[in-house]
Amino acid sequence: MNIMNRIRVIGASVTLALGAALLSVAPAAHAADAMVSVTFDDGWASQYNNALPILKKYGVPATLYVLSGSINTPDYMTQAQIQAFADRGDEIASHTVTHPDLTKLKAAQLEKELAQSKATLQQMFGPSAALDFASPFGAYNATTTAAVQKYYATQRNTDDGFNARAGFNPYNILVQNVDSSTTTATVKGWISSAKANNTWLVLVYHEVGVSIGQDIYHTRTAVLDAHMAAVKDSGLPMVTVRQGANAQASVNAP
Repeated sequence: MNIMNRIRVIGASVTLALGAALLSVAPAAHAADAMVSVTFDDGWASQYNNALPILKKYGVPATLYVLSGSINTPDYMTQAQIQAFADRGDEIASHTVTHPDLTKLKAAQLEKELAQSKATLQQMFGPSAALDFASPFGAYNATTTAAVQKYYATQRNTDDGFNARAGFNPYNILVQNVDSSTTTATVKGWISSAKANNTWLVLVYHEVGVSIGQDIYHTRTAVLDAHMAAVKDSGLPMVTVRQGANAQASVNAP
């Protein structure tokens, strides 16, 4: 189903249907083309504790790329916490079992990381889970991508860019990587670029409000709030990766 089929105009407002939830979005002049997706990697508990209230506040849908082997372990979300995202219509996607560099694995290990993660997530969250995939560290090559194609409909890496309709590659979804130095002005600039060029903007977040990983891949809670306010105020359709990929495919269909 493409994005236009999911948007219902009611008076001057527009609502986006996401599973059982209805997340309101503002009318958008570029609704047929430009879109924005908010994604979170790894399944950190801080995403439930600190990001989910903000997403609810602004009605922003999310795609969670979850490490299936980390569910119910310290510092990561429990199954019930991830289900809280799914219950509001958010997408639960795969990020492997143990977060290895796929390009360094033997064939059997590669297959196990992809197949087992999909099986676990679908067992926990149903058949709509684990349709899409994000490569750990953004590492990929022709061999790993060919393996991913056997199990998943898309692959999101960490290559910088915006996803245009023409030449869209579902196995290298381009992103803007958010880290501890990313300002609200930067996010607004990315949004403006997506609007101006009718492209799909995919934002990638990791930890929120904490930094257990002790690296740059975290965002202060107040900063995420400001970012999500900018996303909400952008007027762009706010979509999950599954919805965005479907929209791109429908536009490019013969």
